Amino acid sequence: MATTTVDSGSYLSGLSTKFSRGWADFRLGYAREPMKYSLLIMAVIILGLLVVYPIWLLFQFSIVDPKGGLTAANYVEVMQRKDLFSALLNTLFLGVVVPLGCLVLGLPMAWMVSRTNMPGKLFVRAFAGIAFVIPSFIGTIGWIFLLAPNSGLINKTLVSWFNLESPPLDIFTMQGLTFVLVMHFFPLVLFAVSASLDNMDPSYEEAARNLGAGRVRTALSITMPLVTPAVLSGAILCILDALAAFGAPAALGFAGGFHVLTTKIYTLILHPPKFELAAAVAVPIVFFTFACLFVQKWWLGRGRYTTLTGKAGQARATDLGPWRWAAFGFCFIIITFSVLLPMTGLIILSLLNTFGAPIEFKNMVLENYEIFFDDSFIVLQSIENSFILSISTATLCVMLGIAYVWIVERTEIVGRGTVTVIIMMTFGFPAVAMGVGILIGYINWIYGTLWILFVAYMAKKIPFAFIFLRNSIKQIMEELEEAARISGASWARMVWDITIPLMKTGIWVAWVLIFSISLRELAMSILLAQPGTETMAVAVFQFLDDGAVEHAAAISVLIAFLSVATVVIARKIAGKGALEVD
Repeated sequence: MATTTVDSGSYLSGLSTKFSRGWADFRLGYAREPMKYSLLIMAVIILGLLVVYPIWLLFQFSIVDPKGGLTAANYVEVMQRKDLFSALLNTLFLGVVVPLGCLVLGLPMAWMVSRTNMPGKLFVRAFAGIAFVIPSFIGTIGWIFLLAPNSGLINKTLVSWFNLESPPLDIFTMQGLTFVLVMHFFPLVLFAVSASLDNMDPSYEEAARNLGAGRVRTALSITMPLVTPAVLSGAILCILDALAAFGAPAALGFAGGFHVLTTKIYTLILHPPKFELAAAVAVPIVFFTFACLFVQKWWLGRGRYTTLTGKAGQARATDLGPWRWAAFGFCFIIITFSVLLPMTGLIILSLLNTFGAPIEFKNMVLENYEIFFDDSFIVLQSIENSFILSISTATLCVMLGIAYVWIVERTEIVGRGTVTVIIMMTFGFPAVAMGVGILIGYINWIYGTLWILFVAYMAKKIPFAFIFLRNSIKQIMEELEEAARISGASWARMVWDITIPLMKTGIWVAWVLIFSISLRELAMSILLAQPGTETMAVAVFQFLDDGAVEHAAAISVLIAFLSVATVVIARKIAGKGALEVD
């Protein structure tokens, strides 16, 4: 039997030779086009300052004592303190139960909207999108109005109708938080799986039917196994978002007397700040995040899931017969609890003169919206800050994203793969952990200004630009750019006249979505904002904390409207998938 040995000296020598050649090519390229390479170098340096530096400090603070020595004391304290250990257990509970709930709801809905003749599929897709687009902490305000123990509308109605001694429901519990997060995150499973179904070759299912398999058996034995990557991706996204959630846990947990890791990080940053302990609490979230991503990669590497062969025909909708209305009823119930009820409650609350007042015409006023024009409140300043940050973040992320995708897809620079790793690592990095790293890294430089929020937004949102722009540049034939260079165009002229115009759809979609998610960002903002730099999301949180729920609802209505409007615009730009079942 032949054996293979690896000569470490030869390997290192080969690696050194490869690096030397890469460095020589880089120097030659820089000599020929100094502006091009200077811009690319600057983009890489910015990436290091935005991402690598704060992440490194986060880990460093968690394992280094005040004297500079290595220590595990911070992690020991996390395990020994009952409040922190309880928060850890609550976080793990959400990481398990929330994705399970999302799978229970999202999988059948995905099959119904993509593979059946259920009526109202466009309605279900649209409102499922709204359920996810609207921030979870905003939907939570609507549920507080409906399910608060003593003043919630549903609780009061149930007590009145059934003559109950006490309200039967309480949103300020771990069960209530789990319910809210499931209602917010199930679209991740729905859209991940439905997109896979839309792109799947329908001949597999037709072959099963021709062999006598029924609708249910075909779905369970053929369809679902083939979309395993999408199911796993949707579940992983639900886990990551549940672990990193801050707004809903804060709105419900502070009032209910329980915490998760993200809300404990927030309390640890308050005066007196305990940065070392906050860093140690943030690291487990990061660990769980990368563990989930590793499991996903390992699982998908075990098998083949090719479902788009290039010969796919139009998918034939499964005829559900009279059950198609039952299917729509199931989806409508989910849409009711995820969108219609909380959003209706939010709008009504924003118009009530007092939280808990009877819903009568005499109690419906517009006074809560006067805070938008009252200088004594922080609302006007927060709106201005949110728009400045969102527009700036979207614009700069797109500009840097173009540079990063060019490095990865259009150069042979040594280490370009590292750029992809760093950016995608940021995509999976929890926002609250990133906020702690940014705070530790820049507290002595730009803390108390909008700049620190801008740095945090940039660090967290760059992956969105990278993903969309990378897909766009891959669709552009390199020959088009080479033709421009042969015609005498400079690199900058070629990028401006050829590459960017051909990427315009990806650029606009990336810009709109980054603007949208920046506009409603809370986890980092609440850690970094100071008086005068509050954003709209922070203003909502502060009004909730002060008990001014009606004012919080009024701002939330604006955020919800803007969130939906921006995603509708992105949808119009991106267009509809060609393989969706009508």
